[in-house]
Amino acid sequence: MPDREPGSQPARRVNVTFSPPTPNGDLHLGHLAGPVLNSDICARSQKILGSDVAFGTSTDDNQTYVVTTAARIGVTPEDLIQRALAEMTDSLQLGGIAVDLFERPDADYERFVRSFFTTLWQKGAFDQREVYLPYDDEAGAYRAEAFVTGRCPTCLAHARAGVCETCGLYNLPQALLPMVDDIGRLPRRPVRIWTLDLERYRAMIEAWYERSDVAMRPDLERVVRETLRDRLPYIPITYPIDWGIAVDWDGPDAPPQTINAWPEIYVGHVYWLNQARADTRGCDELVQFIGIDNGFYNAFVYLTLSLLGSEHGLPVTLPKTRTLTNQYYLLEGRKFSTSKGDVLWAGDYLRSAGRDRARFLLALTSPEVQKAEFVESVAADTLASLFDQPVTTIEAALGLLVGCEVGGLPSKWWQRAIDASVRRFEAAYDLAHFSVRGAAEALALHLEVLALRLETLDINDPAEISGVLTFLWTLRTLAWPVTPDLADNVARCFGQPAGQDPAGQDIVPLLDEIGRTPPGPLCSAELTRHQTLADHAFATGRSLAPSGI
Repeated sequence: MPDREPGSQPARRVNVTFSPPTPNGDLHLGHLAGPVLNSDICARSQKILGSDVAFGTSTDDNQTYVVTTAARIGVTPEDLIQRALAEMTDSLQLGGIAVDLFERPDADYERFVRSFFTTLWQKGAFDQREVYLPYDDEAGAYRAEAFVTGRCPTCLAHARAGVCETCGLYNLPQALLPMVDDIGRLPRRPVRIWTLDLERYRAMIEAWYERSDVAMRPDLERVVRETLRDRLPYIPITYPIDWGIAVDWDGPDAPPQTINAWPEIYVGHVYWLNQARADTRGCDELVQFIGIDNGFYNAFVYLTLSLLGSEHGLPVTLPKTRTLTNQYYLLEGRKFSTSKGDVLWAGDYLRSAGRDRARFLLALTSPEVQKAEFVESVAADTLASLFDQPVTTIEAALGLLVGCEVGGLPSKWWQRAIDASVRRFEAAYDLAHFSVRGAAEALALHLEVLALRLETLDINDPAEISGVLTFLWTLRTLAWPVTPDLADNVARCFGQPAGQDPAGQDIVPLLDEIGRTPPGPLCSAELTRHQTLADHAFATGRSLAPSGI
């Protein structure tokens, strides 16, 4: 929490989260370029603006994708989760993703989730209905979600039960157009499950959107508009399967039911963000980053659960909520997919490219509002021209200025350049128009201007020296959300502390201090020194080592 002057207004409380990754493998580059890096840059940018930020999420252990992947590679689901958690944890550290909390569901979490849904069930929020699901006689089990494949009846893309990854619209299991595969051959049997009938809550949902002044990104706005155009679907709250959090709403003699992992995600966000803050007071604003394939659930299911939870006295708040979607990041034309094997692992790329270089490249090419493509040769060329070359030029030129300090006001040219760059970064970090691409573009231009100007610098002009050093010093703050190592090295160039304090907390440069003169002479020109993995510890100093590994 940022320090406040006595009598000043309390810091604005902002909660930031991203969709919990399914532990069926490491994070891939699509995760990193989308919700993961976007949320970290957002959390960091809110910190430099002085907000009190909580940033956390967990793994999504109860997804049936865990079961299908484990079966495919010949391990137990628990072994797969443990391995994936270790890999994800390492990738988050390598990427400098400064979460306050990243954990996996435990017994306390399960009790919280079960209690939340059971309370709503007791209040009559859910309806029981008969559905037809594939039944595997050999296994003696119903199949749902990841087990059920077919063609989307809206766009004809290959899809699994739930949200179509291509068009983003929702499909009940029986709505998919069947294909000739193992699951498609299974007979369908009737079974009674508990559901959330969204049409029953249409008035509540429409009233929320009519009152909201938060603009949606185009893809999410389309999902909301097209979904509201027809009868709203019912969403399974339980499935007759044994993977997930069990409930006994139908009595001890009824077939076992578990909570659908997709609605569970909302309750998980409530739980983990409360854990990150160590209180239940909520926040002034919630910012959640998701792929567009999660857009329907956030826009309808999680919204409805939050409204029902508030109505029935559950520990939820209704802050201003921004759901920032991203489109798909393509690997040379193919969507990144762990379950399909089309991946470039985040950890591998981070080790190869380096933390700041990877963050800069992925922010610059992030699929915020349209699909983007990763091609390794193009990525290398982009980094060389927009990051490596200007930083190398700046380092070489700054070597001649070691020992110099600001001796007066920068020249008018530099004053205008500083003002322009600050405005560009501020626009990118503004939550109403938040854009990691905009921030990376602002950083690229800042580096380009500094490199070009240094090539013709008059070292005998004090106003030019003051301008160069002040323009460099602003990167300590402006660049910290995107390239934290570069920002920390700028601080060290002026002999200032960087990284973390003795308590393990990030030393956060504040935007309202950016107009101050650099605090001392330039004592180093090293902008590309590398930190050790130990220096990449998370903001709380909390160990990320998963239990049992």
